[in-house]
Amino acid sequence: MNLRDPSEILETEVVAAIARIAAADSGLGDDAQHVYDVLTGGEGPSVLRQSRLQAWLWYEVPNKYVTDEVGYKEHLAVTASLLFDELGLHRYAAICRSQATAEVHAAFDDSDSAGFAALRKAMQRSGVEPPDLDGFEWSGLMGIEEATARDAVSAALERALAAGKLTVGARGWRKAQAALAVAALDSDHDTQPGQSWRTAVITERLQRWVTQGEMMSERLAEARSQVANRLLHPIEPVPSALDAMAVPMWLLRRFGDSQPLTQAGNLKVAFIRSLHEDCPWGYPEQPPGYQQRHVEADDTVLWSLRAWLQRGHALRRRHNRLHRTAAGAQMVDDAALAWERLTRHLLPSGWDGFVAELAAVLLAASDDGVDQGQLELDVAETAADLGWRSSVGGEEQLPPRWTIMRAFSESRHLWRECGLLTEEGDYGERRLTLTSAGTAAVLTHLRLKAAGPRHQPF
Repeated sequence: MNLRDPSEILETEVVAAIARIAAADSGLGDDAQHVYDVLTGGEGPSVLRQSRLQAWLWYEVPNKYVTDEVGYKEHLAVTASLLFDELGLHRYAAICRSQATAEVHAAFDDSDSAGFAALRKAMQRSGVEPPDLDGFEWSGLMGIEEATARDAVSAALERALAAGKLTVGARGWRKAQAALAVAALDSDHDTQPGQSWRTAVITERLQRWVTQGEMMSERLAEARSQVANRLLHPIEPVPSALDAMAVPMWLLRRFGDSQPLTQAGNLKVAFIRSLHEDCPWGYPEQPPGYQQRHVEADDTVLWSLRAWLQRGHALRRRHNRLHRTAAGAQMVDDAALAWERLTRHLLPSGWDGFVAELAAVLLAASDDGVDQGQLELDVAETAADLGWRSSVGGEEQLPPRWTIMRAFSESRHLWRECGLLTEEGDYGERRLTLTSAGTAAVLTHLRLKAAGPRHQPF
């Protein structure tokens, strides 16, 4: 237990403590001064934090010091423990002498992979490492606001440890830690009136999302900026949102525990025929003379619905069978769960995902719908801005509009049959409009992406 709080310590006391250490060993005194300077950055003893100590002790000491001195890690840890004992910060001194510190240092001596594994384990067991929370995950790459918010949460956890309100290893301590982290994250921001630490982080992430668009394309930035303010707060599903889950819930119910697949990975013809007997989207009649094959490629809605359920981890392929997961089985009778899982994975990946996402942003930004032709043109021009190219006859060219139409067609048909999108008019004059459920689904997905954690630069 620390006998004092770092904020109570005067700079003169630090000078005196280092002088006492130097009196016994001048070299040790120099090292103690180095430890103090590194951990405070010239800002004084009030900025000393357990999280900062652990980052230095467990990460920087093994990785940032270029030396061939044998035992330097242990030497620095001992030096730091002496300094903290002199200052009455005995809990910090105990961390320096702890088994956790010895294990992290020994693991880095073995290999980087072993060291980082031990580092993560030690951090998670320290009690002051802010955990990911329901509806909020910390970024691997943080902006200034998020890093400051994380420090604030870590400081709150440290205060709880010091006050005995949180005991690492006690029964239910993880749940208690999460509750303390939520309270800290939602507390008032130090310097932004009316903001909490959480809302400041979300605002920063959304600003980054728009700014990244500006770096790539004026059109993309304009589209994102039109919806960014609507993503500041969680999107509440409208009453009709759960009705939109009727189609995927129907397929999950009809699917059963698993279905066999063909060698090409498609659903068997017999199962597809059984689905077409009562499918809610009304399998279209084919022209006279057309030999109906009943394969997935013949049914755009079924094809894209299956892909959606696999993205949402409701279905999972294993060898030559497609299995309904435990979550998929739960979704059969739980529309709210289906909405939560499937809106998270609303859009496909790759080129089709890019097209669908930009189309979704443009549709969400419009109150009265968008002309399909104009939508395809806007997406094509934005794709060109971002460097997308098509290859025709071995020659590169800007993406033609037909590639946009094809890439968006599966999402468009699926959204229409699920009640997320309405279409009016024939092609050439067709107007696409998101329903209230569709707007909620699109904004929910966009918020997860734009205001979610960042683990890669782009």
